Amino acid sequence: GCSVLVAVLSIFAAVGAPMVRRLVIQARVEAVQNDLRAFSAAFQAYAAEHGDWPAGDGAPGAIPKGMESRLRGTRWEIKTPIGGHYAWDVNGLHRGTHVRAAVVITGTPADPVSSDRNQLHALDHQIDDAELSTGNLFLGYRNWPVFVLER
Repeated sequence: GCSVLVAVLSIFAAVGAPMVRRLVIQARVEAVQNDLRAFSAAFQAYAAEHGDWPAGDGAPGAIPKGMESRLRGTRWEIKTPIGGHYAWDVNGLHRGTHVRAAVVITGTPADPVSSDRNQLHALDHQIDDAELSTGNLFLGYRNWPVFVLER
């Protein structure tokens, strides 16, 4: 009776929990991918119109001057699906790699970026080369994801 029910529920929990975890990771990855795609298009449109990237200081969630109409109402100013906040960086150095323009997912004490390697690897696999140390998406300072628009 009761022990059979407990055994069946235990089996469902053992099988279901990893599946739910994978679905949650995939949903977060897809949300970040969509954000990065939209942000990339907005920054590239700005660069095409002005001949250069907007200035930026890498402040988490801060909309760069000139990008207000393009980023207001997007997820730019709120916590990302994997924690932290989006930040715009120009002429930055990330683990020895100079990038001309990048979107960085930057942690704050209140909102750290996920340190879940499975989640970060899934993101890199979805949008880049599946290697967190190379390509256009790599882990920079404090293992914060750096999405390169121009090297």
